[in-house]
Amino acid sequence: MSRYLVPVTLSLILTLTPAPWVAAQSIRLPDIGDPSQAYFGPDEEQKLGLEIVQELRKRDMVMDDVQLNEYLNSVGQSLATYAEQNGAPYTYFMVRDPSVNAFALPHNFIGVNAGLLLFTQREDELAGVMAHETAHVSQHHIIRAIADQRRLALPMAAAMLAGAALAAASRQAGQAAVVGSVAASAQHQISFTRSNEQEADRVGMQFLAKAGFDPRGMSDFFGRLERISSTESRNQVPEMLLTHPRPENRLADTQDRIESPSIRRSMPRDRKAYDLAKARTLVLVSEDNQTLIRNIETLLVKGDSGSEMANRYAYALALRQAGRYDEAQQQVNRLLKSDPDRLAFRIEAAELALARGDRAQSWRLFEDARQLYPDDFVLAMHYGRALATQGDPKLAMRLLQPHLRRRPNDTQLYSTYAQAAQRAGDMAATYATMAEYYYLNGELLAAIEQLELGLRNPGISPNQEAQLQARLKQLKSEAIAQNLPVSKKNSP
Repeated sequence: MSRYLVPVTLSLILTLTPAPWVAAQSIRLPDIGDPSQAYFGPDEEQKLGLEIVQELRKRDMVMDDVQLNEYLNSVGQSLATYAEQNGAPYTYFMVRDPSVNAFALPHNFIGVNAGLLLFTQREDELAGVMAHETAHVSQHHIIRAIADQRRLALPMAAAMLAGAALAAASRQAGQAAVVGSVAASAQHQISFTRSNEQEADRVGMQFLAKAGFDPRGMSDFFGRLERISSTESRNQVPEMLLTHPRPENRLADTQDRIESPSIRRSMPRDRKAYDLAKARTLVLVSEDNQTLIRNIETLLVKGDSGSEMANRYAYALALRQAGRYDEAQQQVNRLLKSDPDRLAFRIEAAELALARGDRAQSWRLFEDARQLYPDDFVLAMHYGRALATQGDPKLAMRLLQPHLRRRPNDTQLYSTYAQAAQRAGDMAATYATMAEYYYLNGELLAAIEQLELGLRNPGISPNQEAQLQARLKQLKSEAIAQNLPVSKKNSP
């Protein structure tokens, strides 16, 4: 039963009952809102959020697929537009986990499990869960929890959050770390969390309606959860001991809100983007590509016109992964014939040409796509990665440079740019971007070291030196404030 008890300041993530095909292991991460200045300052919040994301990365739980994360952010940012920003941009990312779940972290990070996307049946359902997590952040739920338990210190909170993150790789280890760091008073904590969940449902539904999603997506999702949970042992646990409202109660509450005159109904967005994201996720998380290929072939033979495009896209991806390039090319050709301007299909054609060793064809296809989508981030990342490793690294830098200003929190962007800069021989840019990469991953001392190495580079220009010095001064100030062992000098 301890699995359902909430630690002193934790509002555990949206605990959704897995479907029968979902693996048992789940991520147990906390819902975190805007921190209280009296307990968690902005620096502590950022450090804690980055450290948890870094821990997930170390365990290969973060799916660094630019297309999937861009899709999630297209949904999430439309919701976040109506949410309080809490001093940091919202960042949505895909988690390599089959459980039906999502979670919020400090510094406005919101993770979406692959299993959640695959379980949903339409985009409005996915947006409903994401709106719920966005509401947790927007409504400052961590402040309420800390104010309710003033005895809690930052180290205790950090210990519990770290233990929760460890559950991503080992449920037993994560539970032991969490339970070992918490005292009792469970009933009061659980009641407090339930009120947060109800508020997140209510506010999240408002975000849904304002962003143009159908609010019924949230109630439909809870309805299916209720039908699934009725067959699970969890259904026998009394509601007072659950960290979240029971699905059937949430269903009734959200259905009531749909009829509220303050919430308008809106048409859903382009369904193709959602269907293709699901198809891509299915292929990327599959552990048995050959079985997946056979299953998709069966679906294509059945000829479901409503999902044929998504199935064929998944088929092309899976065939490329299997090295069956000629067959994959046939599928991509059919996709392009049906929707020639779809960027996902154009990127797949270019990636397939690169996989076959035809670089000239790949560059031509990438350039053709760039004529249609000159400023697209997804295209810049795919093309930039290919150029950084197998083509013109200077062109890769020119493609990626504008996005460094627009996306200051994207670790993969900094990593790709650094790779291109290194191949291009621009060591000052290499060290500068690697410093940001380490900083975004919570490794402040490693970031400082990169800047110091950059300043020692004999080929550095006066402008580059000034930029590195200014950034080094900022990071050293942060390190000193955190009592980290660094020199107070601003230069090496």
